[in-house]
Amino acid sequence: MSEFKLAIPRVVVALMFLVILKPSLCHAGIQEYDDLARQINLNQPAERIISLAPNITELLFHIGAGEQLVGADEYSNYPEDAKSLVRVNNHAMANYELILSLKPDIVFAWHSGNGDLIINRLRELGLKVFTIEIATMDQLPVLFEKLGRLTGNHEKGSEAASNFALRLDTIRQKYSKKKSVRTFYQIWDDPIMTFNQDHLVSDVIKLCGGINVFNQSIPLVPRVNIESVIDTDPEVILSSGSEDRVFAWRKKWQRWGAISAVKNDHLYLVPPDLLQRQSSRILDGASYVCEFIGKARQSND
Repeated sequence: MSEFKLAIPRVVVALMFLVILKPSLCHAGIQEYDDLARQINLNQPAERIISLAPNITELLFHIGAGEQLVGADEYSNYPEDAKSLVRVNNHAMANYELILSLKPDIVFAWHSGNGDLIINRLRELGLKVFTIEIATMDQLPVLFEKLGRLTGNHEKGSEAASNFALRLDTIRQKYSKKKSVRTFYQIWDDPIMTFNQDHLVSDVIKLCGGINVFNQSIPLVPRVNIESVIDTDPEVILSSGSEDRVFAWRKKWQRWGAISAVKNDHLYLVPPDLLQRQSSRILDGASYVCEFIGKARQSND
């Protein structure tokens, strides 16, 4: 009898302990670090989301969070459902009043696209901002996982990460031992602009067995002159644009016939949304890059 009486308080204490713990077990919260190494804390997965860049909008749809988007930038046009989203910003400014009125649980920003001014202002207004800046292909599967956890789409995020990583590894194995090809990627005509080694497109070029001839340039998107392009003598010149731009673009380069890429007619355009957007479709863009670099490699063998 005495043993039974002694056991009751222990049971009561145990039950009280579980009651105290239950809220924290159910709402343990989510902690993730963004690409600026800032910790983002959520009590529960975000239900109302804003994207400030088209690449981020694509990523969120890709991991199953499209229906949770309540606002996006004016250039978000893919997938089709993104076109109906409320527009809250462009590359230069944001409508802070509108963003606040939408009451987002989290805002996803692109660091080099949106800039510190907009991102810091949103934080000052008390919003949780997860900043994205992808420099390598290997970072994308990791990002899919994080986005899945932050938005409550963990399973879809993990699936997207696995599929992307598998496809990336297949491409890497195919081209890892190929002969290197000097590659120039032009993003603007006047002035001539390109990327350095810290940009995701440079990692795509590397993936395909190319070498970005302006790897060591500063800043991320440097201006270069035609003399420096001639000095690096690229074997292939890539740019982005539609087919109706090809003729005029190639004709402009014909003035510098001493450049290997021009002399051997290795000037190619890649659909811009596939490559310059840091989205899941970048592997489709990589397929173009690998094909074009491969043509230059083949003609040099």
